[in-house]
Amino acid sequence: MKWLLVLISLNLHSDGTADHFIFTNMMYDTVQSCQRTAQVNMRVIQEVSIREFDGPSKVYCFRQDRFLDYMKALPPKPENKLDI
Repeated sequence: MKWLLVLISLNLHSDGTADHFIFTNMMYDTVQSCQRTAQVNMRVIQEVSIREFDGPSKVYCFRQDRFLDYMKALPPKPENKLDI
């Protein structure tokens, strides 16, 4: 199973969704190697986050098949809010 290093922006859109950045230059054989790469390269990852999202992001290691399922899923619909 292959693993991907993914950034998810902390700056949310009005519909509650967030931008994603996938490091496609490397795939990892284990979650531990993905996590270790993220730890060792945190400064570069933060620079990518600022460049791509103009702000901070969360770092995740996704199993490739589960990430594809995650990306195919529709975001939940926002709740209708009542005006008071």
